[in-house]
Amino acid sequence: MSGARSSTLRVACLAASLLAAALGLPSRALSAPFADRSAAPRFSIRTLSGKKLDLEQLRKKGPVLLDFWATWCKPCLGAIPELEAIHEEYAPRGLTVLGVSLDGPRNYAKLRPFAARLGITYPLAIDEEGLMQQRYQVRAMPTTILIDTAGVVVKVTQGYRPGDGDELRAAVRALLPERRGAGVPGADTAATAPADTASGAGKP
Repeated sequence: MSGARSSTLRVACLAASLLAAALGLPSRALSAPFADRSAAPRFSIRTLSGKKLDLEQLRKKGPVLLDFWATWCKPCLGAIPELEAIHEEYAPRGLTVLGVSLDGPRNYAKLRPFAARLGITYPLAIDEEGLMQQRYQVRAMPTTILIDTAGVVVKVTQGYRPGDGDELRAAVRALLPERRGAGVPGADTAATAPADTASGAGKP
C-alpha cells in the first residue's frame, strides 16, 4: 500500500471512530464495507513466509476469516488475542484465519517481529498494492469478514470492542461440520496443524 493510501486510511479510521463516539455507537455499527450474503471477491496473496494462499483453495478446506488490520491501529491490537484464540480452537476443524496487513511500506520490516511479540500463529499477508482493500471495500480497521465454503460473505464486522470474539465464534461454529465424537471425553484433544506463522513456520 502506498504511503498516501495508508495516510488516507488512517484519517478514515479516525473519522469513523469520532463519528461513532459522537453518535454514541460502537464503530461496528457504522455502514459495513460488504453486505452479508455477497459473493466474496477472489484473491491470491502471499504470506510473510512466502506461501501463496488462494481463496478458492482455502474454502475447499473450510470457512475463511479475513482480518484487515495494521500495526498502528489500537483496536486491531485489541482484537488479535481473540482472533488467535479462534484460530487455535477452530483451525483443526477447517477454519482459516488470515490477517491482511494494510501497513504502509515504512512498517513492512516491523511485521515479523511485531507478530512474534504478540504471539500470532495464524497466517499474515501484506496487501502491498491495496487490491484486497479495494475489492473488499475496507474503510475502517479492524474489519473482519467471514466467508463460508460456498464463497459467500456471511458476517462483516468493523471496529472492535471486548467481547466481539464471542459473537464471531458463534458465526464460525455455525459454518463448521459437527465435531467427531462430540460429547465424548477427549474429543477435543486433536492437535492444531502447524500454522504458516510470521516466524516462517510452514514455509514451502
